[in-house]
Amino acid sequence: MPRQVSDFTLEQFRHAAADPRPTPAGVAVAAVSAAFALGLLEKVLTVSGRRKELSANVARLETHAAAAQAASQRMLQLAGDDTAAFEAYLAARRLPHSTESERQVQEQVISSTVRRAIDLPLAAAQEAGAGLQLCTDASGLTPAALKADLAVTAALLAGALRGFLLCAQSNVEQLAPQVASLGEQVATETKRHQQALRQAEALLQPLKP
Repeated sequence: MPRQVSDFTLEQFRHAAADPRPTPAGVAVAAVSAAFALGLLEKVLTVSGRRKELSANVARLETHAAAAQAASQRMLQLAGDDTAAFEAYLAARRLPHSTESERQVQEQVISSTVRRAIDLPLAAAQEAGAGLQLCTDASGLTPAALKADLAVTAALLAGALRGFLLCAQSNVEQLAPQVASLGEQVATETKRHQQALRQAEALLQPLKP
């Protein structure tokens, strides 16, 4: 199987996600979903920029489309990084720990891998929040024919954002419940992203059945 998520076929990634092995799991799946959403956003912005009635906003739309493309690529990288981070944590748990010296080394490695397992979903949450801001900025420049695609983008990014925050919180509770600072960090980030989720809901509201 490929090591980079961008090298997977869709079927390979679907199979890997369904496999009982620990990875890829929630963060990677949410990140791939967000990567596709950001690709769709790039499409919406690019097509909008070709509309005659939006010619005055071409530069802005092109800038946003480039930002969406870059964010989509970063999401795929984060999906792979998260998978590698959790595999590193599992490997750290298997390190020898018979002597005091070995236990100290193992504790240091575990601490480092746990930190990364929490930082990565929070980084992905930040990318998703930025993507939702792009959706909000684009909402006034999107033709009616593309409103549903923009709403799909917002819905997928909002779902991914919630998923990233849930996974970060779960990692704190399961891997480092005794480290109060990590729990506080996740709580702060969760609160900070509520505005982005409200923006997504505002975009979806007009199109709800």
